[in-house]
Amino acid sequence: MDILEVNKENEPKDLSMLEPIVAQPFEYDHTKMTTMLSNSESSCIMRRMLQTIELEELAKTYFQLLSVKLPCTSIKISFAEQNLFFGSVVKNARSMKISLDYGHHFGAPQHAQLAYVFSQVLLPQQRKLLSEIHAIYAMGLKHALEFYRIRQLATKDMLTGLCNRSHFNDSLHKLMSISLRTKQNFGLLVLDLDNFKQVNDRHGHQQGDEVLVEFSNLLTRSLRESDHAFRFGGDEFCCLLVDSDQAANERVARRIQKTIAEHPLFTQYKVSTSVGATTFHDFDTQESLFKRADMALYQAKHSGKNLFKAA
Repeated sequence: MDILEVNKENEPKDLSMLEPIVAQPFEYDHTKMTTMLSNSESSCIMRRMLQTIELEELAKTYFQLLSVKLPCTSIKISFAEQNLFFGSVVKNARSMKISLDYGHHFGAPQHAQLAYVFSQVLLPQQRKLLSEIHAIYAMGLKHALEFYRIRQLATKDMLTGLCNRSHFNDSLHKLMSISLRTKQNFGLLVLDLDNFKQVNDRHGHQQGDEVLVEFSNLLTRSLRESDHAFRFGGDEFCCLLVDSDQAANERVARRIQKTIAEHPLFTQYKVSTSVGATTFHDFDTQESLFKRADMALYQAKHSGKNLFKAA
C-alpha cells in the first residue's frame, strides 16, 4: 500500500521475459575523449536532475528525457521490495537491467535495480548515449533513494513496518483536504488489543512483539489497497478507510475481529481486539475526529472487550 506505484496496470509482470539487449550492465569509459553529449547538454541534464530530490519526480523527469533521446518505452526502478514504473508495455521490446548501490542500513549496502525497456535494439551510438545519460542520472538517483529511505525510517514503525503517528497525521490532513474538495467521506478506526498486557507479563516481551507483528500483518491484509494502517505505539493501532461510511467501517472492523479470533496465535494467548469507529464530517478537525473514534474505543473496551462501537 505504499505510494510508489505508477502506471501499475501497464507494468509487465516479469521483465525477464523480454529479450535482453546486453548480457551484462554497461560501463562508461570516462577516459575516452569522444562523447555523445556536449558539455552544454550534460550540464543541462545535470541541472534537471538536481532540481528535485523527490524520487518519483526525479524518475519521471528521467523517463521523459530518455523517451526523447532514445526509443525508451519504460523504466522500472526496484528497491527495498518496492517498484517505481513509468511508461508502457510494447510487444517485442528489449530490456536492459543495471544494478545500483546506494547508502547503508545497519552496515549493509542498499541495492537498487534499473530496468530500461526499448522498442528496438540500440545502435552502438545509442548505447553510448544511454551510458552517458545514466552516469549523470545515477548520481541524483543515489541521493533520492537515500533520502527516501531516511524519510521512510522517520515515518515507519520499526517493529511492525506500519506507518507511525507522524505519518498518520500527514495522511489524515491530506484525506480531510480531499474529502472537503470531493465530498467523499472516509472512516477512522481506532483499535486496541484486549488482554495484551498479560502476554508481556506472563510470556515476555519477545512473545508480545510476535503478537504485535502478526496483528499488523493481519490488519494490513484485512484492508483494501486504498486504505492505510498505522501503529501509534504499544498495542494501539488505527486505520484510515478511504470512501467509507459507518456501515463500511463496521464491516471492516468485524472482518478484522473475525480474522483475529480464528488465528491460533491469538487464541493461544486469548487476545482479541476492540474497535472504535467514526466517519469524517466537514465540520471536523483532526482532533475532534480522532477524539470521537477514541471515545468509541473506550466504550468498546469497557463494555466487555472484543466489541465494535461507532460514534
